[in-house]
Amino acid sequence: MENSYYKRRIELLRERMAGANVDSFFTLAAPSMRYLTGFTGEEGYLLALHDGMHLVVDGRFTTQAQEECPWVDVILYTGHFSRSIANLLVGDHAHWLGFEKERVSFVQAEQMRAAFPSVTMVPTESVVEGMRIVKDAGELGIMRAAGRVADKAFNAMIGQLKAGMTENDVAALLEYEMRKAGAQGTSFPTIVGSGARGALPHGIASGKVIQSGDVIVIDFGVNYEGYMSDCTRTVALGEQPADVLDVYAKLRGAQQFGLDCIKAGVSSRSVDTAVRGKLDESGLAQYFTHGLGHGVGLEIHEVPRLSQGTDTVLEPGQVVTCEPGVYLPGRYGMRIEDSVIVTATGLESLTELPKELVLP
Repeated sequence: MENSYYKRRIELLRERMAGANVDSFFTLAAPSMRYLTGFTGEEGYLLALHDGMHLVVDGRFTTQAQEECPWVDVILYTGHFSRSIANLLVGDHAHWLGFEKERVSFVQAEQMRAAFPSVTMVPTESVVEGMRIVKDAGELGIMRAAGRVADKAFNAMIGQLKAGMTENDVAALLEYEMRKAGAQGTSFPTIVGSGARGALPHGIASGKVIQSGDVIVIDFGVNYEGYMSDCTRTVALGEQPADVLDVYAKLRGAQQFGLDCIKAGVSSRSVDTAVRGKLDESGLAQYFTHGLGHGVGLEIHEVPRLSQGTDTVLEPGQVVTCEPGVYLPGRYGMRIEDSVIVTATGLESLTELPKELVLP
């Protein structure tokens, strides 16, 4: 991603720091560090001060950090990171140190208070996560590419899916195709639930052998340049009885109804409510046991949430999922999920996979 994106984000961070009444800001969350600097290492400590951004790392990541974010002051620590941070705070004459309260445990916060006696620790809310809700052009370009990689991998896998494979076989094949297509990894453990196991909304792949006639839920995502994709398709091996086809048709209609509701200016809760109402008309609402969707980005689950528990006004540039499901314990489960970019007039889908139930 171009350096200009990071420079704009750091400028916005400083504005949000002022709004939170802090003159310095600390994060140890890998997604926040990557968003602000481009650093892809899994461990480090980022400090924003008057004089610039300081990334404190150990010897495993020094060269990597210098190469990935040359506009950031990279500091090697050999003892304990807190000593380096404390020296920087004193040198900058900082007084109020903000930290992400969602990312720091109570124990960590107490340790930081003891280690940084020159400043007052200020727990802040959504200083960086709030910036990440709306994706910029660079992020959306990566997420479109991630969607294409995911589609390519799924299409390659589905042509090889057959009875006699285990759920683990299917997951391994799909993940192999993801890597071949350009992914750096998965965005979460691949979910493959066949037959009765499909009624487990988050039933990761197991050693269960897939049988002819099984309905199979496949929920998967790629990690592409640090950004996640999320998609679910439900497929069946062989013809299905009329009642199964009817349930799937109603679920597919409800999912499309939800997609039609998504646009800028709409409340996230109202989209969830609309889909639940549609499923209630079909007698299926009792089998829909989770929220309709969530934000996606550097993490697989971000804000906004499309659920009854939260209410956020959707904005252009947000990326959310729409994933209604029905789960009949002891029988089967079904879920259809697409990730979409919210636009002023509707949405742009990041998923182009077909939604037919029965495989040819």
